[in-house]
Amino acid sequence: MKRLIRSQMLANCSIAMLVLTTLVPMGFAKAPYEISRETLEARYADADSRFVNIDGVRLHYKDQGAGPAVVLVHASFLNLDAWSPVATELAKTHRVIRFDMLTNGLTGDDPAQRYSIERNLEMLSGLLAHLGVTRHSIVGTSSGGIVAFRHSAAHPESVERLILINSAGMPRTAATNPNRPSGSVLRRWIEARYKSRGYWQQNLSTQFTGGTIPNPTFVTRTYDMNRRAGLAEAGAIYLRNFRTGDPQTELARVRAPTLIAWGIGNLTVSHLEADVMVHWLTSASSLLIKYPKLGHYAYLEEPTRIATDMRDFLLGRRDADLRVTQRVTPACVAACTP
Repeated sequence: MKRLIRSQMLANCSIAMLVLTTLVPMGFAKAPYEISRETLEARYADADSRFVNIDGVRLHYKDQGAGPAVVLVHASFLNLDAWSPVATELAKTHRVIRFDMLTNGLTGDDPAQRYSIERNLEMLSGLLAHLGVTRHSIVGTSSGGIVAFRHSAAHPESVERLILINSAGMPRTAATNPNRPSGSVLRRWIEARYKSRGYWQQNLSTQFTGGTIPNPTFVTRTYDMNRRAGLAEAGAIYLRNFRTGDPQTELARVRAPTLIAWGIGNLTVSHLEADVMVHWLTSASSLLIKYPKLGHYAYLEEPTRIATDMRDFLLGRRDADLRVTQRVTPACVAACTP
């Protein structure tokens, strides 16, 4: 038995060495796999696409509809077009602004290579200044939720409403980190350099827990955008710079009424984190909605339902349901007890 196990281990090592000695000298066929930003722009930019230079970065954004302004901030590995179904609904009553964050979509490289959440916050502020938007609501999902609530905390005079959908930003352990290493060393090495369309099909499908499947066009767009030339290097810098910071303090600084929406089927960030966020919003009223069957990309699974809840909240139709977390201090315990 030991001899069989040893033989299998040697065979696995031989395969790994064969792959590495074949692929490394070839640069893992990187050139054919990668797509230039110019090619992606020609393929995916449309009539609503706009570009502006923000501090040396060619930022891609869309600005549609009329009415109160609302900014949509997308998730990691996706881009502004992930919001398209929701944006179409919201644009009936609102001015909808969305942009590609650094290392995503059609936004260009940062010549300073400052890839981080903080740099994306600067991009957001620069875009709003360019558009002359002073009062607005903001929606963030996944890592875009971090940008949304930090922006809200930093600009309470400007943000009217905040919506967090399956937001990232909570402190992590090795077990709860959604970016924790998985699979064999060889698999991680390969996937760091090459993620097939099948990889993205499976990755996205596991997050659709409500009975639907990702649109094939959406899968292909995600696959293409994530093989942009130079993205692997820029993405590695972003991950090195990624910090959750102090979400409890940041959320406590938020003043805008906040809707927290969560899919209970979410496999990336547990719905219990939504309860923690509500608990930490001590300076803002909040409303928590949980969707029993939906997952991390709830707004893609049921965009009409999610957009309806978002619009109702933005227009104040759910204000009667808002609650404020009460922080009881030790001095108040005796006096506040009936």
